[in-house]
Amino acid sequence: MDACEAVWEANQSNCSGFVKAVAGQLGVTTFDVGDTADMIVEKLAGAEGWTAAPDLATVEANAAAGQFVVAGMKGSEFTPPRSHGHVVVVVQGDDPNHPGFPMAYWGTLGSVGKKDTSIRYAFVPGVDLPKVQYFGMALG
Repeated sequence: MDACEAVWEANQSNCSGFVKAVAGQLGVTTFDVGDTADMIVEKLAGAEGWTAAPDLATVEANAAAGQFVVAGMKGSEFTPPRSHGHVVVVVQGDDPNHPGFPMAYWGTLGSVGKKDTSIRYAFVPGVDLPKVQYFGMALG
């Protein structure tokens, strides 16, 4: 969460910029400067050191264990499809109003993202949220 807090203000209007800035804070070198949200999701699907999480319980456990967890969807996967994808950083914690949904930080292109907020506000529940992919990397 400290890495998210350190870079959120400067990246609150850019989800991919936010994820890349958090990665930089954590010493993770998976991403390139020009990577978009779509490119980040594509990279994580096959990146060395990253593991896909099969369900939200695993996502929450990985974040609680200190992994760097990124969730995302490519723009073409949204309903309806969008010209840009979306990526967020999952942090430790469970949505107190909707148990079983992790907390996250994200920037939002052309707007202002959210800090330490339920992932239910980053992706539409029942429509897009079930299609989100989650990837974790152990740090240290």
